[in-house]
This record gives sequence, C-alpha cells and structure tokens, in this order.
Amino acid sequence: TKIGSYAFYDCYSLTSVTIPEGVTEIGVYAFRDCSSLTSVTLPERVTEIHYAAFENCSSLTSITFPEGVTKISDNTFADCSSLTSVTLPKGITEIGQSAFENCSNLTSVIFPESVTKIADVAFRGCSNLINVTLSEDITEIGSSAFSGCSSLTSVTIPEGGTKISNNTFADCSNLTSVMLPKGMTEIEATAFSACSSLTSMTLPEGVITIG
Repeated sequence: TKIGSYAFYDCYSLTSVTIPEGVTEIGVYAFRDCSSLTSVTLPERVTEIHYAAFENCSSLTSITFPEGVTKISDNTFADCSSLTSVTLPKGITEIGQSAFENCSNLTSVIFPESVTKIADVAFRGCSNLINVTLSEDITEIGSSAFSGCSSLTSVTIPEGGTKISNNTFADCSNLTSVMLPKGMTEIEATAFSACSSLTSMTLPEGVITIG
C-alpha cells in the first residue's frame, strides 16, 4: 500500500510511472531527482504524498491529484521546471512550504474552495505564473508565497484574508493590480517589495498595521 522513502530516488532514466490502484501513500523523496520523468499516473486511493516526493523531476509536465489528497506536502514538486499544469482536487486544504517553488513554467493555478492555507514560499520563483485564482475560504498566505512570480499581473485576496505576510508578493515585477478585502488588517514588511509595475492600491479602512 506504500511506495517507500527514496524508492526511486535519482532514477534519472525513468520516463513514466503508473502506480497501481492498491497504493495509498508515496514516501519521502520517492521519485526525487528522476530528471527524465515526464508522466505520473496516481491511483484514486492515494491520500498521502510525503515530503519532496517528486522534487526536481525537471521533465514532469503535468500532474492530476486524486480526490483523497488533502495536502500538498512541503517541497513535493519543488524545481519541477517543466511543470505547466496542476489540477488540485476539491478536498485539498493546504499547500505546503515550497510545494511548487521554482516551477518556472507553471502558468496557472486554480485553488478549489477547500484550500485555506498556502504556506511560505509555496510558489516562489514561478516566473511564468500569470493567473492565480484564490479560494474564497483562504485565511493564510505565507511569507514569500508568490515572491518572484514576475509574470503575475493581478491578484485578488478573498474576503477571508486578514494579513499579507512578509515578501508574499515581493519581486512580482509585472503586478499592476491588487484587490484587498474589507477585512484586511495587516500588511507586513516587504509584502509588495520591488513590485515595480504597481501603480496604485486602495487600502481597506480596516488596515491598522503596515510593516
């Protein structure tokens, strides 16, 4: 029922993987550094994908998660530089730290309504990310979550958001439009640092702290 930790670590000639239906768990570093891996088919029964399971699979182009997955663990797809498309399941609640960091060809992410947390540096360095649709129920966006997303042009923070953390959108050099919700109370230091295309922003009346 489990693919163990480091099971296929550094199998750099592996090109595709079809995981059988009985598997429910993919271990730490299970496919890390499989640099030729282009395709992964995950069975419907998978519920856990552990730390850095597919980190640096630099040829992987797309991934679809089964409905049972509720969290993308830390570093799961970090440095998957060919990844262009991600389909997140309806029940997912959390995107872990560095989960998609430096996925430089990722262009669009749509978060299902179930997502409430995007952790620190989750999408940092996704330099081709153009479109981000955040779920209405999101309450936490971590430090540097979207920093260095230099193709991102606009972002709307949903009504549940009360704080923009340090460096959340730093170095988003093409960001021109930001919509903040009425309930926003805090914008931390360097939240929008080096957003050189940002021309105007209207702060909600509830904002009491700007770092």
